[in-house]
Amino acid sequence: MFVVKSMSDFAAKRVEYLYDAMQQDKKCDTGFTVRGRNFPAHLVVLMACSEFFGTKEGLVEGIFSDFDFEVIEAILKYCYTGEISIDENHVEKLMELANRLEIKIPKQFKTVDLSNCLEVLISTEDSELITKAMDLTLTNFETLHKTQDFLNLPASNVIEILKSDDLIVPSEEDVLNAVKLWVNHDDANRKKELAPLMRSVRLSLLPLEFLVDELITLRHSCAECITLIRQAIMDKNDRSFIQREAPRIKKEKIALVGGNYFDVASTIDIFDGQKKSWTLSKDIGIHKITFASVIVKDWILIICGRDSSNKAVTSVEYIDLKNGQKHPLKPLNQARCEFSAVTLCRDSSTDVYAIGGYGDGFLSSVERWNSKTGDWKIIAPLLMAVSYHSATVIDDKIFVTGGIAREHAKNTNKVQMYSVETNSWTYSAQMIQARHGHSSIAFKGKLYVAGGNTTIQKSFICFDNVEHYDPNANVWTAFTKLPKLASGISLCCFQNKLLCMGGRDIDNYFSDVWEYDETRKSWKASKSLSKERYNAVAHVIPYDSII
Repeated sequence: MFVVKSMSDFAAKRVEYLYDAMQQDKKCDTGFTVRGRNFPAHLVVLMACSEFFGTKEGLVEGIFSDFDFEVIEAILKYCYTGEISIDENHVEKLMELANRLEIKIPKQFKTVDLSNCLEVLISTEDSELITKAMDLTLTNFETLHKTQDFLNLPASNVIEILKSDDLIVPSEEDVLNAVKLWVNHDDANRKKELAPLMRSVRLSLLPLEFLVDELITLRHSCAECITLIRQAIMDKNDRSFIQREAPRIKKEKIALVGGNYFDVASTIDIFDGQKKSWTLSKDIGIHKITFASVIVKDWILIICGRDSSNKAVTSVEYIDLKNGQKHPLKPLNQARCEFSAVTLCRDSSTDVYAIGGYGDGFLSSVERWNSKTGDWKIIAPLLMAVSYHSATVIDDKIFVTGGIAREHAKNTNKVQMYSVETNSWTYSAQMIQARHGHSSIAFKGKLYVAGGNTTIQKSFICFDNVEHYDPNANVWTAFTKLPKLASGISLCCFQNKLLCMGGRDIDNYFSDVWEYDETRKSWKASKSLSKERYNAVAHVIPYDSII
């Protein structure tokens, strides 16, 4: 084998030759005339720096006409040599021209903030800075997508942003509106990018009437977009598809409500997803513990529980998320504590179910409250009376998992399922682990159960195991264990991620928050709660809520 290794500056010498040839107009096969001045160049060199020169060569002169000669010379020199030397007062215009020509020029940034994060995305090759800039962009997209910097982004960057699962938007309509803003900014040249951008929008999550309006608007302009919208309309009738199509992250907060001590239970721990911090609310006057809580529109309902004399009560209050005020509602028919509550939404109202628990003994009774009537009505009882269980809704069915069973006052692994349609309970597949004091949640179409405890020979034993249930297969499967043995934890689905918060073991109460990493199949530590909290319920609430 014959091998030759040239001198170290071989490539640099060739670049110098090409640059000199361009300046002397030697063998140049393209060029641009700007305000009477000629700028000769070699097309293959320019294309190696940006595909823009190969696909839109005829547009370059029009773009150059907006810039000073010094800026044009600096851009052409960069295409040949990778070097730039220009006065500071021309840098902003230089970067603007580079963006319009889709040339990526590395730039040094001391800090990354909202004022420059979009510029960082296209102006540096530093992976750490790009990651910070993308995080800021995804978190503040609602504001940034209306700025000139966003409108100047290349299509590739816009698609990368819109495709991200971590994009925070009030609704998918905002994503589609951002696409239209970007395209309309340079409609003549960007119309061909509309279909690729539309593929980044989760169209099936848009309201039907919104899709129909878009269908009418685009009927003469983009055949591929029409096909995408029609497919989205079909997908809206496919429940399994909608379950697979994860919604965007919205600007929301977590409200962790309740606890086993009066001073803790009378406050709410609030997590701000933008600031990544927990803040404790003022004392809102909840003078009871082991209550259940649910969200009904702009209310948090606080249902039953134990009062300061350790007696179960029937009282119900709601906290108005718009003003932070607490108001009474009609009480239940049966006093109860250590129970669970869930909501089921109908077309025009919401039903709240208070299930089992403990009152004058173990309870099998179930009561339903309707948001229109405001009344509590006794409905079909549980098949087995339980307390310290957990309840979750999947596909309009209520799953009550585990708990302490009345029959033997021990843990059960039985799962009771309620059908709204038949107003009746049946047994579903049993959990792998019998448990009480656990938490459950519906996440990506499956029912997850985590933590909990049991008592063996008067010893308090906590669990770290997690399992999930597939309602289609009627099967429970073991899942990644929690980082700690814990009872009384709170599970939450926030920004498309599964979180585990608080809890206790035999000796300690926890303020820990853990986030499940689906890529690494493990739990990782997140920002801790303001204070330890046990047997609380996590709710996702609107970002502008006042508590």
